[in-house]
Order: sequence, then C-alpha cells, then structure tokens
Amino acid sequence: MRDMECVRQNPAQDEYLKKLLAAAKLAPKFITWEDSKISSNSPLILMVDEDHIDALIEVCEDRDLKLIVALNTRKEFKLVSRFKDHFDKIFGFIDLSQEIDYNTPILLNYINLNFSASAVKLDQLASDLDKVYEFTKSELTKIKDLHDRLVKVRVDSLKGVTVTSKFMAGEKSGGEFFDMIQTDGNFLFIQAGSDSYILSSLILNELEVLKLSTPTTSNIAQSEHFEKMINHHASETGASLSYCIINIDLKTHQVVCQFKGNGYLYYQEELIDFSKPVKMNLKPNEKFFLLSNGALKNLKELNPNLSVKKFYTDNAEKNTRDLINEFFFEVSRNKAGNFLIYDALMSVIEVEHKNLYKL
Repeated sequence: MRDMECVRQNPAQDEYLKKLLAAAKLAPKFITWEDSKISSNSPLILMVDEDHIDALIEVCEDRDLKLIVALNTRKEFKLVSRFKDHFDKIFGFIDLSQEIDYNTPILLNYINLNFSASAVKLDQLASDLDKVYEFTKSELTKIKDLHDRLVKVRVDSLKGVTVTSKFMAGEKSGGEFFDMIQTDGNFLFIQAGSDSYILSSLILNELEVLKLSTPTTSNIAQSEHFEKMINHHASETGASLSYCIINIDLKTHQVVCQFKGNGYLYYQEELIDFSKPVKMNLKPNEKFFLLSNGALKNLKELNPNLSVKKFYTDNAEKNTRDLINEFFFEVSRNKAGNFLIYDALMSVIEVEHKNLYKL
C-alpha cells in the first residue's frame, strides 16, 4: 500500500483521513509542518484549519509538486480565498464535511491524474522545457543584439546594380523577405511579406522556384508567375500579403514596379504609395528608396509623429548607409524590448552610371 503524506497541525481529522485513504488503497503518513519541509518533493494532502492557516500556506509555497487541500467547507470554506495566490500549486480540494464514499472517487481522480509516476515525469518535462525555452530566448536575444551591432547595413553589388538594405526582426507572426536576380540586361528585385507563418513559408518557396527558373525564363515572365502564385497562396490561406516587385531594364533605363499592400517608394523627391503600378525612367546615378509594410506599421505604432516624406527631405544629404541607420533609429527609439513589433525592411536601389545606356 502506497503512503500519502498528510500535513496537519492537530490530529482532529486523522481518523477520517485514515478511512478515506484506506478506501483509496493508500496509507496515511501524518507529519507536522516542520517535518513537511524535509520531504518537499513528495505529493501530499494539506489539512487546513483557521488556527494554522499561515503556517500551512508556507507549506504550499515550499512545495514543488501540486498538493491536495483538505478542509471542512461547512466551517472553513472562507479559507479557500486565503490560497488564491497559490492556486497554481493546488490540484484540488477534499471536503471533510462529506461522507467518505463521496470523497473516495474524487481523491482517486486527483491521485491518478496528478500524482502518478507518469504525471510527475510530465511535470518534470514541462519544467525542463521551460528552462530550454528561457535559455533559447536568451541566446536569441544575444544573437539579435550582435546582429544589430555587427551587421548594421547589408550591401549587395550585382554587376553595377547596388542594393543597400537593412532588416530588423519583429515579435509578431509572419515575416518580410527580399531577393534579387540579375541577367545580362535585366535586374529583378522582390520584397514580400505576410502576417502568417504559413504564407511566409510559401513565399520563400516561390522565391526558390523563381531562382531555379532564371537561366531559361525572362525576368518579366518570372515576376508575373511569382506574383500570380503568391496572390493565389494568400487567397487560399486568407492571410494578408504585401509585396513590391521591381523590374529594371538596364539597357533602356525603364523601371516597372508592381505593388500590393502598404509601403512607400521614394524617388525624385516624390513619395509614392503602393496603391497602383509605377513606371520610371532612371537617370545616371539615381537611386530610389523602398519602405516595407512592416516598417510603416512599426512607424505608426512606435513613432506616429514622424512624417516619412519629411524624413527623406531632412536627410537628403546623408549617404545611403547613414540614412538607413537614421530611419531605423527613429523607428526603434520607443520600442520596449530587443525586437520591433513587426519585421521591417528598408532598401535602396542604385544603378551605376556605366550601366545606364540606351540602345
């Protein structure tokens, strides 16, 4: 017969508990509050009475495992509220004013669900998982901080086309991504994002398919297929979608932009939203700036008084890298933790003078 520890400060209910535990095929092991500290990892029944409530609350605080509280509800039901700060440690209550036949199945249910060997193992597993989670979260924060210090701005140079960008991670679900493909006469830049992990995964998959088709398919056909597929996925999943697809013809200077969702393109001192397609003709050494949907959402929640157009105007004399860093400083100045609220991306695309020529 298995022992069940019963912590109490007086023996008034010992006979009742002996009969109750015997009916549940358990043997009582009566111990005082002082003795209970010695075996603080054992399952137990905690006897509650008005005279010793503070001492017995200490038992509740010291125990790692959940416990069963036994009290006479007719006399001492009000004592339940005294345990309200420790309900996470209490598996259930036994009403000592009821008949033993009433309490026996209740006690057995408590024992089987919470004090079996497998339940104890599950409790330990949950504790171990919490520790792993906290460690992983701590390591992620360290990596994020290191990334912000060492990888401030990314610069990609592809045969005369330079893309300068910065990404900052957010806490909300989903993500934002960008990629670029260049052939002899064309350059394709894609920026896409969603609030759904599923749609984000599908976007990344379509980017891989697009890159694999590069040698045999034109950039225009690639971008049209990519746009069609991610819109289909968004419709199927019901998730929000935003994107910016830029095709640059390096021979004719023409830039064709397809948009969806929120975002801004800044070019020749004009702020252009993503409401409709845009065509531009680049001049030598010109550049244009792209702000993602996530960047704007962070700006709206963290620094709503910052005007995007005024920001570009005020920082027009800065070089590209400094301008990007200044924007993210403004976005993140009011953030509470190590991450933004949403993933955010800012990109600047510039085609060098020598790559701009007309047929």
